[in-house]
Amino acid sequence: MTGRLSAYPAPDGQDVVTRWDRDRDVVVAGGISARWDPAHGDPLGQPIALTLSWHDDSPAGVEATGEVSSVHQLFYEPVPDPERPRHVKLRQPVTAVEKFPADLVQDDGTVLVPGGVEVVLDELVLAEPTAEDAARARAAADQGRRTLTIMGPATFLGKAVPYEGERIRIDLGDDRLTVSGSTCAPTGTVTGIVRQLGRLEPAGPFPMVVPGAVPAGTPTEGVVGDLYVVFVVDPADDGQATG
Repeated sequence: MTGRLSAYPAPDGQDVVTRWDRDRDVVVAGGISARWDPAHGDPLGQPIALTLSWHDDSPAGVEATGEVSSVHQLFYEPVPDPERPRHVKLRQPVTAVEKFPADLVQDDGTVLVPGGVEVVLDELVLAEPTAEDAARARAAADQGRRTLTIMGPATFLGKAVPYEGERIRIDLGDDRLTVSGSTCAPTGTVTGIVRQLGRLEPAGPFPMVVPGAVPAGTPTEGVVGDLYVVFVVDPADDGQATG
């Protein structure tokens, strides 16, 4: 199998970083290289854990290819706060990984919830990113951090519906808006680029976004219902971020 190796801080991690390549955002622990997110700070001297993901298509990821020798489904005790650290209570060997594994009820009635899987790879081959790959990944991560999802009445966009790619100003303090998509959202009036725009239409329990339902240039006063906008805040305005 092939996936992307990443390292992250873990209080109960068994690995220690012995080398940190800051230019490529790569660390080495136990002879294995993995991507390190600079947002985690200095990796040297703190315990870490390694994860392999086949969903991460980051250009700066360390690509790992190997033969699967064992797979264990990990189970944890449920915790009320998802931000609290969890500790593995059971490693159950499996021959196949279920997409949505069920909770595990033990003989004493204790319920354990499934988490990730632990995979052991033999004949491991690693392909590390270049400095250019890392630079592109940082730029993509920065844009992702500045990307907001905004829902609200069309009039928050101004007098006319903008086109995708247009730079506009939006008052994020408008009480009519629902803003999400960033762990550290800017505040106040900001300038940025409209990346996607659509109308929210009823579709069962959740609304559906219909792209292009409201043509650019349409007067916003006459638009019925809320609009869905993906908005990338300009770096200069991102300095207003709080969080």
